[in-house]
Order: sequence, then structure tokens, then C-alpha cells
Amino acid sequence: MSYAYYTDLWLITRNDLDKLIELDRKLQQQTRTSRKQHGLNLLLPTYLRYRNLVKRLIVCHDQMIQTQKRDLIKRVLDCTVGRMLEYKKEIVNLDCSDYQWPDDFMTQLKYTPDDVGILVSALSKDVMEQRRERIQKLMEDAYKSLTEEIESKELSVMEITEASESQESAIRLRRRRVREIISEPLPVQERIQTSREIAEEAMRAAILLIQSHERARIGRCAGIDAQRMYNYNKKVQMGFIIVKKLHKSTYENAAKTIQQTWRIHAARKKMKNRIERTEELVGMTIPSWKSQDVIEKDRENFQKKLTLIPGFANEIMKMTEKEQARLWKIRGPGLMEDITDEIREWFIMWYNDVGHFDAYPVAYLGGSVLITTGQTLTPQEYLVEKMIKQTTKVPIIMRAKIKKKKQPWIRQTKTFSLLNEANQDFTNNWSFRHRTNEYREEIYHDLIKDKLCYELQLEMRKIVDELMRLELKKLNAALTKDYKADKRTLVIPIEKKRRAKKEKKERIPMSDESVENNFKELVRANIIKDYPKTFLKDWIGDLSYQNYEAAREARNYNHRMGEIRQIVMDYCVLPLSSREIHQVAPLIRAVCIYGLTRHGKNFLVNAICSEIGALLFDMTPTVLVDKYMGRKNERKLINMISEIARAYAPSVIFIDNSEKLWSKTLSEEDRHLKPKRFARYYPRLVKSIKRGDQILFLTISSEPYKATRPFIRIHDKFIMIPLTDYNTLYMFYKDLLMKYHGVNRDIDISTMAKMSMGIPLEFIKNTVDNVLNLRRRISLKFKPLAVSEIMDEVLKYEPPRAKTFSELVKFENRTPLARKRARLRK
Repeated sequence: MSYAYYTDLWLITRNDLDKLIELDRKLQQQTRTSRKQHGLNLLLPTYLRYRNLVKRLIVCHDQMIQTQKRDLIKRVLDCTVGRMLEYKKEIVNLDCSDYQWPDDFMTQLKYTPDDVGILVSALSKDVMEQRRERIQKLMEDAYKSLTEEIESKELSVMEITEASESQESAIRLRRRRVREIISEPLPVQERIQTSREIAEEAMRAAILLIQSHERARIGRCAGIDAQRMYNYNKKVQMGFIIVKKLHKSTYENAAKTIQQTWRIHAARKKMKNRIERTEELVGMTIPSWKSQDVIEKDRENFQKKLTLIPGFANEIMKMTEKEQARLWKIRGPGLMEDITDEIREWFIMWYNDVGHFDAYPVAYLGGSVLITTGQTLTPQEYLVEKMIKQTTKVPIIMRAKIKKKKQPWIRQTKTFSLLNEANQDFTNNWSFRHRTNEYREEIYHDLIKDKLCYELQLEMRKIVDELMRLELKKLNAALTKDYKADKRTLVIPIEKKRRAKKEKKERIPMSDESVENNFKELVRANIIKDYPKTFLKDWIGDLSYQNYEAAREARNYNHRMGEIRQIVMDYCVLPLSSREIHQVAPLIRAVCIYGLTRHGKNFLVNAICSEIGALLFDMTPTVLVDKYMGRKNERKLINMISEIARAYAPSVIFIDNSEKLWSKTLSEEDRHLKPKRFARYYPRLVKSIKRGDQILFLTISSEPYKATRPFIRIHDKFIMIPLTDYNTLYMFYKDLLMKYHGVNRDIDISTMAKMSMGIPLEFIKNTVDNVLNLRRRISLKFKPLAVSEIMDEVLKYEPPRAKTFSELVKFENRTPLARKRARLRK
């Protein structure tokens, strides 16, 4: 697809965003009622529109090269994701379920599940790759430094032994060294060359051996044929065999019969191949091989775009630095004088109207920016407020009435304000620009200048504010002195404290060197681990297509494997995609994924980390055996993880078999692991995760019902992986078997899926690979694959006890959301 297509897609998406913001504003004015279904009917269509918008914005951001436009799309994308997750939170609170099936609204909006399914994170691929490369490089450096330390220690030990040994042993050592030097291996390049030559010689010898054996086989076959012909001719000469003489017409009829049979066979085969090709084109059958030329070409084009993005960004950075130096030099001093005159004028106005000066706005609220934008009290407003306080007081009952306000279904949050601001930024700065269809658009200098002027003004204001606060202090001191001389009292206004926060001890962050050293230490301790590159789009599972009708008819229904992908994306991947999203989205600190063994829990953990290029801390009890023993060392490890996770965000703190940390009883095998050692520190660690930290506490469990109440309390969300269903198994079998060329395209997959319900996909895949081994694949042409061959092996699976799954369902009913849903149903 061309650059013009993505530019048009962005403009269409931006227009849809305009309409959606207007719709959101109307929803904010709708007052909340006791009818929760009415609220769901209002929120769900808007939520679906936001999902569709996010999906399109991700595509636009990934394909855009112009850095200035790309930054604007990123701002819009971050705010849209945050607003979408706010809607999700509100819908979950109303519906008391993490899973929704709004089929009626999907039909109204003409959406398919693909239109609202987000399969990739809201993070550009170049940033994700950079994060992953950075982490891998740090891990490699840690292992390199470890080997260097070991080598240096060995050398130091050798030197000490050499110095302490006697002369006689030294001579012996010298002789030994001479032998070592003689038998010392060649340099690296020479070793590579010799090994290559040895490999080539071995390959040549193998080829010669195969050729000689093949020639000998052909010679033996020729000799057997020659012997057979010799024996036949000898028997004919001796009269043992009498050769029948047939008429010429008999030979001709035989040749015609053979030709006719062969032509019929060839025609049928040609017709069969033609039908198969037609069915492949129509999509009725799945071919065993597809041409990847188009996909490869698209991947190459995307990689080219990724290489162009940094170059364009560097050009803008250089231009920004150049313009910044010019503006700071030319406009800086004059701007300081203008700001000073403006604030002094404010002083004079207050003194002339009131007789004293107002309190100077606090720095963390904006300082003199509040004066310029008119967010401070005017002298007239101050006098009116003072008169009201002196004369009348508002009754307590009236205050209570004023405080009570009707709540809307969805509130106007900071996220919506930022989204509206980003949209207005496009309208003001981009809507009037001429659009080109070239990938390399021009650099817009006016945008760079406006941004730098804004930053320059803020920086100059900080300097001027400090000076003017001192000046105001002196003016107030002089004014107080004058009032005292006239024997009058002066009440100088003081800035009101907005929120009286408790004073907390500020955490002193570690230096870069100590963080790097701690990182290396955790890598060597195998706590920081690498993970295989997997993505959520590879998760196999189909959606629940009957749950909408089941909910309307008040029948029991459960989510399927297909819904897991989206819930993991919403709660684990999207909030961690960027710091901006984590700051505006609803905060989710801890998530637990639980289900039966071999049902894909570890796959989801690897996918979450791969989607965002996260740093993975493995705090599983088996990893921490005999490491960091003692209270002091335990606290040290937790502090190290907390610091490194923030320094190298996004980060995932992972625990496998997490139920063991909070279980009442432990088996004899688990007691020596001491899994409960760190359990006391995790609640505090989870509570310390703030907005913008980009940290997720992620656990997986196969037996969560064995854990106590603190296990439930520490997690914000629980995601249960259900048993494999018919739809998922049908898709899985089809993809798995159709890649083999010899497998019949009409094999009864439906029966196989029906018989395999509840069996994990991993077991089925291993079974099919074992059945369709090399020997069996060779024989597929003349011995077609039967369903019984696979099912005989698949049905050898030993399912867990029926009680195990019922225990998982009972645990699901113990979670906070399930309890709330039960209360709602009552």
C-alpha cells in the first residue's frame, strides 16, 4: 500500500475522532440512573467505536514517516487508548464481567470481530526492537564481564602459585609451559580455516562414498537383468520355453487399450488438479503451500520505512537544536523583560485597587502562567469574596445541597481533555496544510519555532518568577513597615494549600552505575531472563458466537479461547505500551492468569513481554532457591528489582506456580524451596507501582484454589484460560493438517474436533507431529491418512480429575468481580 493510502486513512480516522468526541461529550451530560442496562446500551457502542479507532490509529502510526505528524498521531493514539480503557472499566463495573458480547451493536455499526479486535500493541515496531536489542546487549555484557572476572581470578591464582613455588618446581612448570605452547591451538582465523577445510574434505568423502555405492547398485541391477535375459534365451534355445507367435493386430489392440486407459487416467488427473486449483482460488480448500512473495515484499517495504524514520527524526532534531540556539540568544533577554513588566503591572493594579499585593502563585501550579492566563483572582473578585465572608455565611444545609451533583454515566477525565487538546492541535496546525502523496514530506519550520517559543517562555518564566518572588517579599516588608508606622494592620493574602499531603520520605534513586551493576548481578543470578519472541496474534482460539443469545435467554455461558487474546491485550499489553498510556489509563498493578496445565499460560507471558519489549524478572521459587538468604538480603533484592524495573521500564515481575506463595500447606517437595520467603514483600511492592512506572506484577497458577485470601487481595485482575472448545479445535486441526501436501483436503476435521474437546493444543500438536513422521508422510500418496490414526493417539491423553476443573470454577466464583456479579444477579 502506498503512502497516500495511509495519509488518507489518517484523515478519515481523524474525522471519525471528531464525531466520536462530540458523542462522548453528549454521554458526559447523560445523568446516571439505577437502570444498569440503560447505561450499558449507551456506553457499549461508543466503546466499540473507540476500539475501531485505536486499531486504525495503530496502523497509521506504524506506517507514517514524517516525524512531526507521527508525534501528533502518537499523542492521539495514547489518549484514545486511555479513553477506551476507561470505557472498558466503566462497562466492567456495570456488567460485572470482563467479557462482553455486544452482537446487536456490532450489527448496527456494521462491524465484524476483526474491526474491533486489536492484535498488536500501541507501540511502534522500531521502539520495540530498540528496547529488545538494548536489554539483550545489557545481558550479553553481564555474561561477558562474568567470564572476564573468572579469567582474571584464575590468572591471579596462577601468579600466586608461581611466586610461592620453588626453583625446581619452576623448571618443571617451564617445561610444562613449553609443552603447552607447542601444543597451543592455532589462532581463531586459522582454526576456522582448518575446520572449514576438514568439513569440506569430510563432505567430499561422503559424496564419493554415496556415488560409489549408487554405481555399485546400478551395476548389480544391470547384472541381474543380463543374467535373467541370458537364462531366458538359453531355455528358448534348448526348447524348455516355446515362444508363442501372436498376430500383429493383437499387439496393436493391446497398445490401443494401454493408450486409451492412460489417456483416461491423465484426463481425470488433469480435471482433478483443475478442480483443486479452482477450489484454492475460491477459498474452498487450504493449499499446503502459498507464495509468500507479496508478504515478503510488504515486509521489505515496512523495513525500509523503519530505516527512513530515524533519518528524518535526526534532521528535525538538528534543525530544532539550531533554532533553539538562535531563539535563546535573540529572544531570551527581551522575553525576560516583557514578563517582568507584565508581573510588575499586576503588582501595581493590585496596590491601586486594594492597597496591598496578592499572593504569588505557587511554582508547581504554574507560577506566573496563572497570572497571564487569568486564573488568579482579580482585585474586584477578591473584594467581593472578602465582603461575603464578613457579612454572610452559607448555611451547612445549603453547602450539602451544593456538593450533591448528579453523576453522569461517564465522566470527563484528564484523558478526554488531553484527547480533545490533541484533536484541536491538529485542527489549528495541520488542517490547512497542503497534503503531498510522497513519503518524504517537507519539514514544517513554523511548528518547530512555535514549540521552542513556548518552551523558551516557560524557562524564562521560571527564572523571572524566582526574582519577582524576592521582589514581592521586599515590597510586602516595606508595606508592612508603613502600616505599622500608621498603626494599621495589614493582612497579606497567602496562597491556599490545595491538598495537605502527608510528608513522605522521598526515595533516593540509585546512580546509573549502581543500577547497571545490580542489573548484571540479577542477570548472573538468573532472575532477569530472556524469553522467546512470540506474539498474541499467534494465539489460537475462536470467539463465542452463541453467548449473546445465551445471555438474552438467561442461559449459562462461558468465555472461550478467542476472548483470552483481547482481555490480555486490554489489561496487560496496552497499558504498558508507553509511559503516556500508563499515566492516563486505569491503573492495573497485578494480574493472575490461571488454568489447567499445558493450556498456554507460559505462551501468554512470553507474548506479553514480546509485544512491548519488556524486561522480565523471574521470581519463581525454583529460581530463588538458596539465593539472597536472610531478611537483609531479601529486602535488598526487592529494592533492586523495584529500582531496575523503573529504570528499564516497561518491566514484568513474573511468578510461576504463584499459589505456593500463599498456600496453607506445602508438599514435602516444595518445602525445601521455601516459596513463602518473599510473599511478605510483594503486597508492598505491588502497592508502590504508580502511574507512569510501566510495571506489571504477573503471576500464573495451575491450582489457585489452594491459595489463601491474601492471594486474591494482591491481584487486580484474574484471567481464567478455559478448556479447548470445538471452534478452536476445528481451526487448529485445519491449520495443522493442511500444511502437509499428501493429506486429503476433505478429511473429517469436524469429527476430530468434536472428539478432542478439552484436550490441550500442545498435546495435540505433539501427537500429530509424531503420527505424521517422515516415513508416514512418504506413504501418504498411496495410503491416505485416516482419522483413526490421529484419534487413537490423541485419546491416550490422560485428562485431569473432574474435580480439578470444578475447583477452578469455584475459585473463579471467589474472585471480587464474580462475587459482585453474584450479588447483582440476586
